[in-house]
Amino acid sequence: MALKDVNTTPTSGMREEARKGLEWRKEYGRGGTQTGVSRARDIINGDLSISSIKRMFSFFSRHENNKAKHYSAKENDGGPTAWRIAWALWGGNAGFSWSKKKVKEIARQEEKNSYIMENKEIRLYRAEYQVTKDEDKDEKRVSGYAALFDTDSRDLGFRETISPDAFEGRLDDNVILTFNHDPNLILDRNIGGTLQLSVDERGLRYDATLPNTTTGNDVAELMKRGLLYESSFAFTVEEDDWSKDGDITRREIKKIGRLVDVSIVGVGAYANTDVALRSKEAFETEATKEETPQVEEVEQKVEESFDDSKLNLLSNELKLKKRI
Repeated sequence: MALKDVNTTPTSGMREEARKGLEWRKEYGRGGTQTGVSRARDIINGDLSISSIKRMFSFFSRHENNKAKHYSAKENDGGPTAWRIAWALWGGNAGFSWSKKKVKEIARQEEKNSYIMENKEIRLYRAEYQVTKDEDKDEKRVSGYAALFDTDSRDLGFRETISPDAFEGRLDDNVILTFNHDPNLILDRNIGGTLQLSVDERGLRYDATLPNTTTGNDVAELMKRGLLYESSFAFTVEEDDWSKDGDITRREIKKIGRLVDVSIVGVGAYANTDVALRSKEAFETEATKEETPQVEEVEQKVEESFDDSKLNLLSNELKLKKRI
């Protein structure tokens, strides 16, 4: 789940409190600020952003300590206190409990997103693709392979292959089809769109409908003219296996942790291997450590052999002196 997939729809209890707050404020002329009024309208309209939810929780947390004193109190005119009206404008008790839960959910997702961005890798593959036009629907379809199985990668500072089982359970991730891995240049998506992801004996295949946008039309034209001919995918790795093949370091990706996007890429695109190179360095360091004890063991045996020889010489020398 991505941050944009967090459900930000206010509850019915929050809407009821917000309406009540607006009515009280109009009737009694007190309570809350213009920001509180705007927030009440957002709640009623069901239009709450991630930042608004964070501000809601911050508001409730700051004013909760006055709740016992003001929540049920009445002013001289018989109406609620200014504090109670302000509390209602932000969604009342229902808003407080809801925003508390949502802030935790958002924090977990932001942490996950941060991990994905820090550990995201990108690979490019040149494989045949197809661009077709459905004349009846006036749609442009594109299909290709974003990843190939059991195929040596280009030289990345190591050689890499992807196991046919690597994408198991990942086709249900929230995946977008982009141009050059730019999230602002979305061409399609599998959730709420027409992007279809599948795995066959060759690799990870994508089938999508290109949008009737500047980017979508440009990509279709460039692909038909053969000026775009590579596909790519962005991902994180859950499990891999490093090995040495002579002087070549090899990596097999056994399980993808998160499939971020598939992309049609242009000239100058590159593979992001920073994370993999750190993993490679750790593997080679560990391999060196495993070899070191063997060297020390040989040196120790030589040293012990040398010491035994010295003792034998000294013993023979003493025996000779006694005879003399």
